[in-house]
Amino acid sequence: MRKLNFVLLLFGLLQVNSFAQKKALGSIDQQDLRSFMYFFSSDELQGRETGTRANDEAALYIRTNLMRLGVKPIPGSDNYYQEIPLASTRVDRKNSGIYVSDADGKTIFSSDSLVTFTPDNKSITGNLVFAGYGYRDSSKDYDDLKGLDIKDKIVLLMTRTPDAFKSQAESSQFDQEAEGPKIMSLVAGGAKAILLVYDPGNKYRDPWSSGIAEMLPSDRVSMAGSDEHPMPFQLSFITRNIADALLKPLGKDLAQMQDMIASTGQPVSTEITGVSVTLKTAVEQKKFNSPNVVGIIEGSDPVLKNECVVYSAHFDHTGVRGDGQVNNGADDNASGSMALLEVAKAFMNLDQKPLRTVVFAWVNGEEKGLLGSQYYTDHPVFPVEKTLADINLDMVGRSKMASDTGSFFGMPLDVTGPGEIYVYTAHESSQLIRMLYDAAGKAGLKVIDKGSEIEYGSSDHASFINKGIPALMIHSGVHSDLHSPRDDYGKIDFDKMERVSKMVFLIGYEAANQKQRLVVDNPVKKKE
Repeated sequence: MRKLNFVLLLFGLLQVNSFAQKKALGSIDQQDLRSFMYFFSSDELQGRETGTRANDEAALYIRTNLMRLGVKPIPGSDNYYQEIPLASTRVDRKNSGIYVSDADGKTIFSSDSLVTFTPDNKSITGNLVFAGYGYRDSSKDYDDLKGLDIKDKIVLLMTRTPDAFKSQAESSQFDQEAEGPKIMSLVAGGAKAILLVYDPGNKYRDPWSSGIAEMLPSDRVSMAGSDEHPMPFQLSFITRNIADALLKPLGKDLAQMQDMIASTGQPVSTEITGVSVTLKTAVEQKKFNSPNVVGIIEGSDPVLKNECVVYSAHFDHTGVRGDGQVNNGADDNASGSMALLEVAKAFMNLDQKPLRTVVFAWVNGEEKGLLGSQYYTDHPVFPVEKTLADINLDMVGRSKMASDTGSFFGMPLDVTGPGEIYVYTAHESSQLIRMLYDAAGKAGLKVIDKGSEIEYGSSDHASFINKGIPALMIHSGVHSDLHSPRDDYGKIDFDKMERVSKMVFLIGYEAANQKQRLVVDNPVKKKE
């Protein structure tokens, strides 16, 4: 009888637990998601760029909603903000540019129509070398750099390759796989600076027509006081008009040089004598604070509440373009940020909170280099050793559309379909992976496990992994509107957002509510 009573008690507890989950899941709905998203991805928030007033307003919106829901502030304070000390370096366009001088030192050409990838306060002067495509292919005995002295020179090179031009391959904004090795070869050869220009066979003439100028951050932001070393070389994207002016001493323009390579199958690389080039970069620097927004839901067990599960999502985006258009970042990452608000609401709807504490961290500065998540993991509200897992949401609101073809910076677009979601994970805990698949099944989602390597960069889960904390990164894939004004509210798949919100709620709830700590059977080595 005692055994039967125990079984009945256990069954009753499971029923109560199941009912509590259903009640919380029922509170996650598309109407809330739509209302959250309508404001958070609107022009009023001006793209939420870190360091702007609009970014502060976005943080205030999250904070106000946490107060409304009853989510508690950072332990030991009445504050939801974790202030990050930052420093920015912004190019002063009015006092920066490219200057060409003749043998007598007289300036014969100047322009400020260039985009610098490596903004440091300096002036570089050197002799000019044209390196064709900067391309090497030993199988075809083709080498743009053969016999070319590039040490301490300023090197001009075209994008793409001879084969891409001949085959009339699709134009690309910037193919990292193609351009990366070329740039590294020039750096290894001692080039002082690199001037990159779209080859004339490309439909783009300059970094503004391709959108690269707008995709790059308007400034470089780092932790205040961090020991940043200037880049050993300067990389700038120039216009075709500038390239033609630089080649003028040869009596050729860029299109003619490309045609010569195509017709002969041989490089036409050469030093351009009689001129020198100066690249002047002036920068404006400032120090400022920007907040992470952190809220907690305290665990119900007097001992286990000192451990936590963390949810994270970055709420910053890339701001306003030079032409005044707003990069609203509806998918990137209003979707993850607002889904997290809905998950917090679901936890607050539980009559019995999970045994462990749940931490919600809306981190800042992801677009500037994972700054907010790095700061959080260096200054966690619960010790790293008491943090069981991180569940990171980054772009969870899109499904494949007809326009999602081609590539983004050389990487194929890979948006998931309706009812599908990517998960990036190093598989540190097979138990956490089981929770993931169980939760996905209940939420009606198909999980596509992408492993640990993100093809095009990283996200905030990496900061947790670097501290040895198991992490999941939930992601719907890269689409054609990324980092553009087209990433807007009207393209969000709210059914997917609802399902993702339910899935991650279930994962976090189970991880936080177990009596035994999450088992980490494949730990990743911490990075010091």
